[in-house]
Amino acid sequence: MQAHIEALTDGTDLSFEEAETAANRVFEEATDAQIGALLAALRAKGETETEIAGFAAGMRGAARTITPERRPLVDTCGTGGDAYDTINVSTTAAIVAAGAGVAIAKHGNYSVSSSSGSADVLEELGVTIDAQPPAVERTIEERGIGFMLAPVFHPAMKAVIGPRKELGMRTVFNVLGPLTNPAGADAQVVGVYDPELVPVCARALAQLDVSRALVVHGSGMDEIALHDRTTVAEVDGETVEEYTVEPADLGLDRYPIEAVAGGTPAENAADIEGIVAGEIGGGKRDIVLANAGAAVYVAGRADSLEAGVERAGEAIEDGGAAETLETLREPVESGSGSEAEREATNSSTDSSETEPEAEAEAEAR
Repeated sequence: MQAHIEALTDGTDLSFEEAETAANRVFEEATDAQIGALLAALRAKGETETEIAGFAAGMRGAARTITPERRPLVDTCGTGGDAYDTINVSTTAAIVAAGAGVAIAKHGNYSVSSSSGSADVLEELGVTIDAQPPAVERTIEERGIGFMLAPVFHPAMKAVIGPRKELGMRTVFNVLGPLTNPAGADAQVVGVYDPELVPVCARALAQLDVSRALVVHGSGMDEIALHDRTTVAEVDGETVEEYTVEPADLGLDRYPIEAVAGGTPAENAADIEGIVAGEIGGGKRDIVLANAGAAVYVAGRADSLEAGVERAGEAIEDGGAAETLETLREPVESGSGSEAEREATNSSTDSSETEPEAEAEAEAR
């Protein structure tokens, strides 16, 4: 660990293997002081895509994983931590995409800096959010969609709670949640809070076991946006292509950001019910279609983003999305969603309330 800290302090980039080893030591044996020094040195130097990929590999190795046979398997988990408090876009998008026939392994969390994270709103909807790994694997196999709560699947992340709170700044762990799907998702739609992270996270995913992915930042949002253009990096194997997307490219209208404003978990849950039932339209429906369409596209069920949006719309119109929500609400063997586990969640994907700036959260709203 000391050698890694010294190398980073000197401005030397770590290789994939060195970054993975450093992550393993963080989870297994490092002291709080060593963890804090490592994260601070990495932040000061600036994380490379290879270092992010290596840390993600280490975090995956420490996770409780599952191996559903349904493939391709898609996740819509993003970093959170953007500039807006919106409806739970990517959670709703996951439900709609599943209604369109896409197998979903949704990785998510409770919120800290926003009003409603994926776990908060799903809990409000009556979904079992703290199911243990074997139960989630069965749920994905039988229902085509399952939710993986970060602290249940990433218990090793407890090691970084203290150091991150004391550092009080964003670290590499703020982007790792979406890159460490415990089900080994083949395809992903990853929203990031900073446009500069779009190519970096895409190139990190290209070094991991992901076949297809879209990394997106929508003019301040960690989603595909409808109020302005979205920056996209598309991963296809080891190839990364960067481009921008306008709402018109998706066959959708522009809306002001206020059109997708969110509220409490109860209010956002009501929006989800209304959207999937076809009772809520306008900006809220369309931003969900944009992001669900992206999930349909990376799953290979549409030849373009616009075609993916059309298929997502059909899932609402034909009742598939509403049926998926009801299926997701069916009881699942739960785990121990204790307050201690919620605290552990914050170490892997949520921010610390003690920090001066709201950190990113892999809550995938």
